[in-house]
Formats: sequence, structure tokens, C-alpha cells
Amino acid sequence: MQTIQKAIENAKTKENIKKGDEFMRMHKPKEALGEYLKSLFYEKRNTKNYLCVSRAYKELKEYDKAIKHLEKAKNIASFDYEIYYELGLNHLLNTDFEKATKNFRKTIKLNPDFLNAQVQLAISHELMDEPDMAYKIYEKIIEEKPDFIIAHNHKAGLLMSMGDFEEAARIFFDILRIDDEYYRAYLGLGICFDKMEKYSYAVRFYKKYIEKNPEGEAVKSIASRIIDICSVTKERVNCPLRIAK
Repeated sequence: MQTIQKAIENAKTKENIKKGDEFMRMHKPKEALGEYLKSLFYEKRNTKNYLCVSRAYKELKEYDKAIKHLEKAKNIASFDYEIYYELGLNHLLNTDFEKATKNFRKTIKLNPDFLNAQVQLAISHELMDEPDMAYKIYEKIIEEKPDFIIAHNHKAGLLMSMGDFEEAARIFFDILRIDDEYYRAYLGLGICFDKMEKYSYAVRFYKKYIEKNPEGEAVKSIASRIIDICSVTKERVNCPLRIAK
């Protein structure tokens, strides 16, 4: 009898998780959370259920509740690197950078090949105002995985925040050699040349960014910046006549 009851509960749990995942794909985390919480009612020792609940809370920006459920998952499976990674993300979003760093380091210890955890660790050090440590982590990732664009992009962003736009631009060019469709690199180059007052180059790469990512959130502000450049610079640049609505 117990076996039949357990099978019924497992089936209900899977159905709740499936519905929750569908709501998450539809960007409806509140509805997803309801389904995930139902799954916990049937299976309180399943770490996947806690992970799902925590991700819904994270989307709802209720980081303390996400962390609470992840801590419960950790008590069940203390060697699951994914739990520590999610803990790190939630602590990072909750601006508790020291706890974020601790959990990302634990993630990497359990899974040294998890590159996203290494990137998030570097970001944590950036937010703790430790740029040298962040830079070393990005360098290490790139040395081991030279085609891992995300590390290049964050390294360039760090250099921009430090005011080294020339070196940042060099890295964005490196990214385009790996993937010339990576539109963020064109935006980065536009900003770098803009800051270096090389406006013809800035406009060229701003326009390339708009071409590659016409629906991007930054398009209107970048198009506006192109017009501003055209209105104040004596350099001959090919400017758009208006901003697309």
C-alpha cells in the first residue's frame, strides 16, 4: 500500500514540477512558485524541489526565502555543487558579497570545471572593490579556456570601470575574432572609442551594435548618442537622420 501511495506522490510531484517549469518559461514566477511548493508537500527530501522553489523566489527578488530553501536542500545533499552555486547567486543579489564568495568557492571546489561559478566569483570580488583579484580570476579562466567569451567580456568591462579603455577595446576585438556576431563587443567598442574621443570609430561601432541587435534595450540611447556626437563633432561621420520608435 505504501509503495502505491509513494508512486502516486512521485507522479504528482513530477506533474507539479513540469507545470512550474512551464510557468517559468512563460516568465510567470509567481504561478511557478505555487506549483513548486506543491511538489514540496509530497516530497520534502527531494533537493530538486527546493532548487525549483528557490529559483522562483529568486525571480520574484525574494532572496531571503530562496536562501532559506537552499539551506534546507544543502542539509539533504551537502555535496551538490548546484546548491552552493544558487546560494552564491542569491547572496550576490542580496548584496552579501562575502557569503556569495564563500559559496562560489565551495561550488568551484566541488566542480572545478564550472566556468560560470568562476565568473560569478570574480564579479563578487569586483563588488567587494577587489579588482585585482577579479582580474586574476578572469585571466586564469581565459588562459584555460581562451574561447570562453563571457570571461573576456567581463574582463573588458572591469578594465572600462578602471578607465583603461584602450586595453578594453583590444579585448573586445579579441572577442570579435572568436565570434563576430557577439553584439555586446560592438557596443563595448563604441563606448571605448567614445570615451577616447575617437568619435568616427565610436559611431561606426555603435551603428554596428544597432545593426546586430536592433531590438536591444540600449538601442534608443545609443542612437541618441550618435546624434549627439554628430551635433558636436567636426569629424565627418555618417549619422542616422532620426531615432527609430
